Amino acid sequence: MTRFTRRLPALIAAALLSALPAGARAAADEALAFRHALQSMAPSIVRIDTVGGALPVASDGGDHAPSAPAFRVGDGPTTGVIWSEDGLIITSSFNFQRDPAVITVTLADGRRYVAKLLARDSVARLALLRIDASNLAPARRRAIADVRPAQWILTAGFGYGSSQPAISVGVVSALNRLSGLAVQLDAKTSPANYGGPAFDIDGQLIGICVPSAGRDEAQSAGVEWYDSGIGFAVTNDYIEQRIPRLAGGADIRRGMLGISFEADDPVVGQAAASGPARLAAGLKMVSIEGAAAQAAGLQEGDVLTHLDGQPIARLLQLRRTLARKAAGDEVTLTFLRDESSQSVRVRLMTPEELQPPESQPATAAASQPADADGRP
Repeated sequence: MTRFTRRLPALIAAALLSALPAGARAAADEALAFRHALQSMAPSIVRIDTVGGALPVASDGGDHAPSAPAFRVGDGPTTGVIWSEDGLIITSSFNFQRDPAVITVTLADGRRYVAKLLARDSVARLALLRIDASNLAPARRRAIADVRPAQWILTAGFGYGSSQPAISVGVVSALNRLSGLAVQLDAKTSPANYGGPAFDIDGQLIGICVPSAGRDEAQSAGVEWYDSGIGFAVTNDYIEQRIPRLAGGADIRRGMLGISFEADDPVVGQAAASGPARLAAGLKMVSIEGAAAQAAGLQEGDVLTHLDGQPIARLLQLRRTLARKAAGDEVTLTFLRDESSQSVRVRLMTPEELQPPESQPATAAASQPADADGRP
């Protein structure tokens, strides 16, 4: 076969495209770009099938099982993304509201493996699996710093009866959503692609599609928005931060300080640090319930001004800053006492750790990341 003969199909396609009206050519160019993006991402997309299992796992909202939407059952195909060459698969914990008896992962080339559920992240609604495989094709990842609103974004996932991932196309609607954990997108998201990739026009992973609904801790929260044009993808940056803990088999849960604050306007006082006196706004502590906070020497009347160097003047700022943290993380609290600025390290606790033994398991109200009384 001559070189000209080999190039003939491409030349014919180019000629046909050039003969189309400008609008049609633009649409054809977009469709071609979307296909190329999917082809680039496809080797990293896996189909996940689960069978059987125990009752749904309890959410951070208490000891009751999270309610599952009527349109979604526990068994059936879901979607995941290859994270590492040695067998780590990232997906959504929505797909693992219960512990399946059997999990299988099917790769793009048809190879099928039994998978193990390593851990869940109930903060970001993620789950990590492992398969006994090597030399896999992990997704090329794009840092959130390189993502811009209004750029193209695609989602992909497996539904019932589908052997190939279906895609939806949209744009990035906003960054730093869900307290900085996710991007918002208007591409369609649904149980079929929860756990699947949200990726750019170059086929680079931006994040993992998850359902989400504010501070509701149930792992199925947010599914009422499915296919609504309001979707979320947890960013690679957050996932990379949490992978070591998940890979070690440790579940990630929302962390709590165990401190109640006044819910009124912030306290403003003088900080007697070296140099000229300065005004500092903060939150007044009214109750110290957590053992870690007590051990750090915090007292009622102390005024929190910073958490990990971030200024804290209102409860909303504190909640947003804590949203990226997990139980077991250590944070630095800077506070005023008698107009003197001090700093201590405090380990964030689980809701159960904050409850006296006689009141466990924790109630839903006590498990919220920050209640009306101002306790995060």
